[in-house]
Amino acid sequence: MLKRDVKVLILLFFLVCAGTALYAQTRIMPLGDSITGSPGCWRALLWNRLQDNGFTNIDFVGTLGPQGCGIPYDGDNEGHGGALCTTVADQNQLVGWLSATNPDIVLMHFGTNDCWSNRNTTTIINAYSKLVDQMRDNNPNMKILVAQIIPMDPAQSCATCDVNVQNLNNAIPGWASSKTTSQSPIIVIDQWTNFYYSDTSDGVHPNDSGIQKISDKWYPALSSLLSGDPVNTPAPTSPPGVLPGDTNSSNTIDIVDALLIAQYYVGLSPAHFNSAAADVTRDGNIDIVDALRIAQCYVGIISCNF
Repeated sequence: MLKRDVKVLILLFFLVCAGTALYAQTRIMPLGDSITGSPGCWRALLWNRLQDNGFTNIDFVGTLGPQGCGIPYDGDNEGHGGALCTTVADQNQLVGWLSATNPDIVLMHFGTNDCWSNRNTTTIINAYSKLVDQMRDNNPNMKILVAQIIPMDPAQSCATCDVNVQNLNNAIPGWASSKTTSQSPIIVIDQWTNFYYSDTSDGVHPNDSGIQKISDKWYPALSSLLSGDPVNTPAPTSPPGVLPGDTNSSNTIDIVDALLIAQYYVGLSPAHFNSAAADVTRDGNIDIVDALRIAQCYVGIISCNF
């Protein structure tokens, strides 16, 4: 009788262990600065969309709790307001956050404050590498989604902010390609393309339309990872190396660039210009305001760092 009872207990033990492994939640860490965590309501939209589509066995993790968003959601995160990814890497802050939460997947939108602080692109990319190394030290199978970050309006942030953001974003795909592995893939998510200054509340932080766009960009790759499907991410629609304001692709900004937009706006000519460079106000429209800002830049009234 005793031997049978022991066998039953052993069997139950293995069944419990197997069940725990089978139904273990996938732990997802949103990592970044105030765009992720203060309050970072794209996380609320993303969480609820995942739940609504059957991805219920997940756990958003982080040492920070929710800051409110008006709807129920799992608000744990690592979105530290004002944080620089270079500082987090230099001070090894991520190590403690990882050991406290042990994520399987990281969603990283990081570098906005570094761009505002004029940290150079190479320094930021090196910080990314160190953070990825620390993630893999915690979990060799870590899946890492890295955002090309949303734009910053230089009129409401710093004169070089948006150019710094574009330089960083242009460097991310090549870095990710060199750093990714089959065991721990790095997937680049283009959060920059089609995100306009009008999608922010202050030139930096997303408003309601902005958080919807951010959530929508994360969802396809994240849901594919959770389903075990191959992850296909679209290439950025904005070509790298575009100089905002250089509508005729001459590598300089001059009055001709403004004139091309003005002629198009009043109907004198078709759109014979680089539309990616023409929308310097980043509101999704090419109009006389874009022409005016380019002209003001040309005569020195405003900065040309669009």
